Amino acid sequence: MLAGVKRYYKGNVVGEVYTKLGQSDFQAELSALRAAKPETTMIFQPGGMGINFVKQWKQAGMDQVSKLYTVFSVDGVSLPALKDSALGILGTQTWSPDLDNPINKKFVADYKAQFGGYPSFYAAQAYDTILAIDYAITKSGSKDTAKMRAALASGDIPTTRGNLKMNTNHFPIQNIYLRETVKDADGVVTTKVIGTVFNNHADSYAVNCKF
Repeated sequence: MLAGVKRYYKGNVVGEVYTKLGQSDFQAELSALRAAKPETTMIFQPGGMGINFVKQWKQAGMDQVSKLYTVFSVDGVSLPALKDSALGILGTQTWSPDLDNPINKKFVADYKAQFGGYPSFYAAQAYDTILAIDYAITKSGSKDTAKMRAALASGDIPTTRGNLKMNTNHFPIQNIYLRETVKDADGVVTTKVIGTVFNNHADSYAVNCKF
């Protein structure tokens, strides 16, 4: 994550802080951030660490000091625990529940009807995996893995993220969106796409892959 930020970020980096795995108290780091007063702060704190960080960030009033950007810290998994604490936080992802395409609309509606809440990125990925397998079998007319692989490599795969092409390293070429945490019309906290960071982005390591 950090390598990706450094690869594309053109501004001045005030500092880097590496917290301990499983850390739950971030008061020391928040105090240092308050003193540094960076225009923006970017974190990668997945799981419970991210929930604790964001709650403490909000409680400390840091949202009035610096704009918070996250990767895999504020999403459909953590939002039920974070609720209003996450409002206004920005993050990037290849998917969002509000993406405007027929497959995604149906997926989100069906998920909400069955489970009573918004799906996570991980749920969307699982759904896309089944769609990709179905596409490969249908296009190749076979369950032979080599033929299925060739079908995936040569076509536009229908997914919740739109139609995807596979790169030479078998990673999808896809958009990366900027999302803001907001409340929907029913007052439920979710994410909303407010911009596209990259269009049809190919990951930086494809040229080094042996595939």
